[in-house]
Amino acid sequence: MSSGIWIATAGAIAQSQALDATANNIANATTAGFKADRMTFKEALDYARSEDTAAVMSNSTRIDTQAGAMIHSENPLDVALEGDGYFSVDTEQGQRYTRAGNFQLDRTGTLITAEGHAVRGEGGQHIIVPPGIANVAIAPDGTVSGDGQTLGKLELANFPMQSMKREGGTLYATSATAIAGEVPQVRSGMLEASNVNAVRGVVDLVKTSRNYESLMRVIQGFSEIESRAARDLGGPK
Repeated sequence: MSSGIWIATAGAIAQSQALDATANNIANATTAGFKADRMTFKEALDYARSEDTAAVMSNSTRIDTQAGAMIHSENPLDVALEGDGYFSVDTEQGQRYTRAGNFQLDRTGTLITAEGHAVRGEGGQHIIVPPGIANVAIAPDGTVSGDGQTLGKLELANFPMQSMKREGGTLYATSATAIAGEVPQVRSGMLEASNVNAVRGVVDLVKTSRNYESLMRVIQGFSEIESRAARDLGGPK
């Protein structure tokens, strides 16, 4: 089999993975706190077939750490982080981290994320707003209070971005040790928007789709050439 079909196939696989990442970015263009995935590629020498044959393959998917725009919401339970760091939440899979600060209260008064995960306070305690509390406020240091009564303090942490593994849209898991130092400032009444530029995303999607389609045509062309060669060489003499 021609090495050309292997090169085209490797390229098509890489473009297919890029398509998935780009489509997911566009789908989350309006998701608060979402960070885009960026594909990187590398050249791979295919020694198994020829020392002169090189193919492209996906190297890794990295998370774009660029901050999204700050949007005023006027909701005191909406908070955004100014600087590097994450809110800590409890999920069924254990402790996770997020930049999405569109918090709300459940029926018990527990502070939760939009997905229903309990927001952790310092020490791992959940933050609960007792019945009858009318005015809830969150200070720049993460202290949550209601009618002047301190109810807890948001657990904030920062980790090396390369140690973070995405789980779903805005959740991250890590086994790394938190970075010591300054924690980000909390901005109440604001949300961090997704850092995905929808226009750029659509352009990237079209470009990647065309690259994928071109490579598939190359694969089909090589396949037809080899089928024709097999018929000609295997025919009656």
